[in-house]
Parts: sequence; C-alpha cells; structure tokens
Amino acid sequence: MSATVEKILKEVKGLSLEERHELWERIAAEEANNLDEWEKQIERDSNAGKVDHLLAELKEDIKSGRVKPLDEVIDEP
Repeated sequence: MSATVEKILKEVKGLSLEERHELWERIAAEEANNLDEWEKQIERDSNAGKVDHLLAELKEDIKSGRVKPLDEVIDEP
C-alpha cells in the first residue's frame, strides 16, 4: 500500500460516521462518472474500428462452435 493511501486511511479513521458517509457518497459518484467516461471511450473505439478484430474473432469462434449459449454454462437455481 502506498504512503498516500495509508495517510488517507489514517485520516478516514478520524472522521465521524456522517463524514464517512459523505466521503463514500462522493467517491461513489466519482466512480460512476469514471464508468460513464470508460463506456464513452469504448463507444469511440468501437466507432473508430479499433475493436473490429475482436468482433471478427468472436464471429469465428461462434462459427466454429467454440462458443456456447449462456444458458448452457450458467447454472440457475
């Protein structure tokens, strides 16, 4: 663990319950924003053809029978 993370954790331990709740809410909001940005980057890469090779590989795997339907590999109770 980095010294920065250790310092942050030490500071977090000194927060009140309400302050911790506020901190976690803000971290969750930041992470949600990061996820949105990640999804936008994937869409840009896809539109630019940067993942075409992956799609071609997937289609070949399906054609050759190397891919099974999810209901065949996932056990549902």
